[in-house]
Amino acid sequence: MPYSAHPETVSEPRRQHLYTMDQRNLILWHHYRKKKMCLALFVFIMGLLDKQTPNRRVWIKHWVARRKALGLHHNLFLELQLEDPDKYRRQVIIDLYCTVGVDNRCGFRCLRMNSDMFEALLARVTPLIKKQNTHLRESISAAERLSVTLRHLATGETQESLSLTFRLGQSTISGIVKETSRAIYNVLKGDNLKFPANKDEWRAVALEYEDKWNFAHCIGALDGKHFKIDPPLRSGSLYYNYKEFFSIVLLALVDANMRFIYVDVGTNGRISDTGIWNKCSLKPYLENLNIPPTPLPGSQDLFPYVVVGDEIFQLTDQVLVPYSKDYLRHRLDRKIFNYRLSRARRCVENAFGILVARFQIFRSAMRYDPEDAKYIVLAACALHNWLRSDSVGRAMYTPPTSLDSEDIMAGTVNVGDWHNANAAGVGRFHFQGGNRHAAGPLMLRDMWCEYFNGVGAVPWQERMVTRVR
Repeated sequence: MPYSAHPETVSEPRRQHLYTMDQRNLILWHHYRKKKMCLALFVFIMGLLDKQTPNRRVWIKHWVARRKALGLHHNLFLELQLEDPDKYRRQVIIDLYCTVGVDNRCGFRCLRMNSDMFEALLARVTPLIKKQNTHLRESISAAERLSVTLRHLATGETQESLSLTFRLGQSTISGIVKETSRAIYNVLKGDNLKFPANKDEWRAVALEYEDKWNFAHCIGALDGKHFKIDPPLRSGSLYYNYKEFFSIVLLALVDANMRFIYVDVGTNGRISDTGIWNKCSLKPYLENLNIPPTPLPGSQDLFPYVVVGDEIFQLTDQVLVPYSKDYLRHRLDRKIFNYRLSRARRCVENAFGILVARFQIFRSAMRYDPEDAKYIVLAACALHNWLRSDSVGRAMYTPPTSLDSEDIMAGTVNVGDWHNANAAGVGRFHFQGGNRHAAGPLMLRDMWCEYFNGVGAVPWQERMVTRVR
């Protein structure tokens, strides 16, 4: 029988079946409609959220991805190294002109290092800074990491500027400088920041002072500097010093070759200069060194081994300081003593002066937290010693005109080029009064004064004191 949908022609069982199918289709249609409405609502909400959400970070910015094609290290550095090594030494390894004042430029070189020295340093730090390549990206090479760090330390160029120059992210630049500074310090400190290990090594330091600076029994020149930093977060006035800026302190002992043999870095600037000396580890070490006193050349009297400092330090059996101005009136002998002591102290003054002149990052506040700034200072001290460790590096890093020197015939001091450098980011230690010297050290200083005016005199000392300079 042909099919008919008319109710009168459909049997009762068939009618019930059709009714059930209609109900099911209606239910399915309602479910489909709900799903469609939910999907539309979801798309609408996601569209609203997408408009309100900032642009997501990309995996790597396009201008950074072109680092190998257009970046400084992969192009100009390597090109000059191959085609013009002299230009590479002078211009690329950071021998740049620097601003001394407003639009006032001088030819004062910043950091001299030839390509051989750069490669030697690179070989030492590579195991500590080299990163593994991944399937997704190629790592930044150790050579580029070292180039970025040296340029930052030597020129003081900001992280923002370095980011554009090297085509690296600013946070990447910051991480590279922090890590590589630590690596430089760790690989160089063993043989370039070596503290004398025994009494014989201290005597060797004293012999060099006697040969080069006519000051026997001197085992180092002592001084300190405040290095300006940005205010650390949540530190209050902890690093705020009496000079009215935030700082960490470098206290250093320097040998006759203007190399650092002891450095204490990181003390907060709020502590007074004398307090910094009293809390450092060198003070008790010298008090317990116990090198037996011996006669000075030409004398029968026993003299101890001493370090020389300026008037901010307290006069003790181990630390020799000059007479204050109140004790110099009409006393040529004491002026001669002060001259002989300042002549030996010139080593530490030159060392600090060259350090700040060559590493221009210290010419303004370091934008690092105190711990990272500490390792930047330590890396600079280690590099200073390393660059002065052989004749080639010494000639490039500290040519004769860069250092204070004497013209003993004319009775004058020739001022080194480092005095022309902008040292706005560094503060000197200053005498704040209050030092009371014990009777024993006062008598000992008078013995030194008598020696320098007697058998220990040098022919030109009176000329240097009396001639107007």
